[in-house]
Amino acid sequence: MLQDALTALRAGDLSAAAAALDRALVATPDRSDLLTLRAFVDLQIRDTAKAEAGFQAALAHDPNQIDAYLALAHMAWARGDRKDAEKHLAYAKRVDAQHPRALVLDAWMAGSDGEADRSLALLHAAAKRTQSDPMVLAALGLGLLERRHYAFATEPLRRAIDLSPASPALRAALIAAFDAQGHLDLSFAEALSWRAVQPESLLAHWHHARLLALLGRLDESVAELDGLLANAPRHAEALELAIRLRGRLGGTQAVVADLEARVAADPAWSLPWRLLLGLVEAGDVAAMVRRWHAAAPDSGEAEEVAALLAEQEGRVAEAIDHAERGIALEPLLTEARLLLARQALSLPPEAAVARVQDLIAAASTPEQARALQGWLGQACHRAGRHRDALLAWRRMWTDGPAFGLPLPNPEPAESARPAADGGDGRLLWGLPGSRIERIQAVLMPALGGRLLLDRWHAPRRDDGFNLFRAGPADDRGGTALRWRSALEGAGLVPAAVVDALPFWDGWTQAMLHGTTLVVVLRDPRDLLLNWLAWGSSLGLGFPAPDVVAAWLHRSLEQLVAAEADPRVRVERIDADLLDSDPAALSARLQVIFDLPTAPDPTPALLLGRGPSGLPNDFPAGTWRNYAEPLQGLFAPFAEIAVRLGYPAE
Repeated sequence: MLQDALTALRAGDLSAAAAALDRALVATPDRSDLLTLRAFVDLQIRDTAKAEAGFQAALAHDPNQIDAYLALAHMAWARGDRKDAEKHLAYAKRVDAQHPRALVLDAWMAGSDGEADRSLALLHAAAKRTQSDPMVLAALGLGLLERRHYAFATEPLRRAIDLSPASPALRAALIAAFDAQGHLDLSFAEALSWRAVQPESLLAHWHHARLLALLGRLDESVAELDGLLANAPRHAEALELAIRLRGRLGGTQAVVADLEARVAADPAWSLPWRLLLGLVEAGDVAAMVRRWHAAAPDSGEAEEVAALLAEQEGRVAEAIDHAERGIALEPLLTEARLLLARQALSLPPEAAVARVQDLIAAASTPEQARALQGWLGQACHRAGRHRDALLAWRRMWTDGPAFGLPLPNPEPAESARPAADGGDGRLLWGLPGSRIERIQAVLMPALGGRLLLDRWHAPRRDDGFNLFRAGPADDRGGTALRWRSALEGAGLVPAAVVDALPFWDGWTQAMLHGTTLVVVLRDPRDLLLNWLAWGSSLGLGFPAPDVVAAWLHRSLEQLVAAEADPRVRVERIDADLLDSDPAALSARLQVIFDLPTAPDPTPALLLGRGPSGLPNDFPAGTWRNYAEPLQGLFAPFAEIAVRLGYPAE
């Protein structure tokens, strides 16, 4: 009977294995090895309560049944009960302190304590003690994959799959290891093998379709995706990839036809509606939103989108009603909660603070509460509670994992080794908080194709002058030749372009000597405050106030040095003119960019207001409201502010 059970287990027939073990236990009910094996079958069936009782029964008959101790320890770890896991692990170690699965659990605990090197060493030690335990080999492979040791991860993952071929997590991990090394051929072969072993696996079909697309076999990929979507109509990743590929093969008309068929078949699924919204003309968006809302009256996402449309059209009461209904239907919605926070700012100041605090208290997730902290800061600012505003903005940046792009390193001009031939034309740049995106909006219709914004979105021009780039001593770094070649290859004349840089430093100017730097500027203290409260158009993070202040100071010092260098041409745009004299700003832009007429400032003024009509940044001089609580951060800026033409206080 035991042999029958083992044969059934090797064949993956858990029901037959359980029946054979039950028959064996009728004859020999006290055998702890059979009780342990029966509990493992229950664990594979996912009856964890019965499995745990079985392991405990095995230990009652044999206190040295180490597999039962280890199983209980791993089960406790899986449910997040470290104390119970440590208890059972200690019992197991009394029997065999070097048991491979005991070492694996030790490794996981070390990893959770931040001891990455010790964790990996323990996993290696466990794997050396067994070549036949798929769980141990999988743990090593996954541990190496997590640490990005992709080439080393493949061998233990392969061996684990050979021992346990029906494990989707291991198959996906092996494909990820091959993908990370650029071995699409190996990834594809693994996906084919997976499909053959588990033809019913949706994940196997997804990877097969994804890899077909990466290999350029678009028609085959679309066919595979259509088959996948027939079996799993709400597979979001499959639909998004199918739509992208169908657009490349058949154009927008084919995409719209596919999405229309999907919303007709399943109007309650939000993703096809959202994809359709991204395809319609701006003038047709409102009609599409209303159509979605009518077709899916119980959809929280439809209510949320209707709320955003109503807010944009100035129907505030309707916007609030839609947002509240959306949250009631789907509590995980975030945009609806942010809309309620924005609209709360129309209340009297203290009432607005209380309302946003209530929204934070009612948040369904930490991420929602974090996002709402920004609006709590705005409410406190309007109420004159500046210290509370600062606290809320800091919580927006620091509650939970860090977010935002890392700050690039401003390299000084002295680190450059420029060629004799430099650049030409103009470089347009502004620090976070400078309103650079609003100036770009004014210039876009005036300059047309001469204004290059491709560094701000994918695909980016690869000439070494983007936000993230190789260091000055790296051969892959930017050069004037690469800069000119990329422009000329696109049919552009370098002298005529305005290259909008997401990041500038002294090194950039030295390498592209001959260009004119056009810098959008505000008081350094306003830059810092606006970045803290509103973020940046580039998506940079705000790691800590002192770190950001030091970074801004370094960047501004390099700007001042460039202005003082007679070989460098620098033109300034005072972005504060958007508040005080938009016509003067337009006149200044006309002169700097040699435009035939002054550009219309309306796009910048519109960008200065959000959908609720509230400002999207602070007017000039707002930093003075925070001079006392931020005295330590602002003091070092006084001197450089004066050098830039701003008042010391």
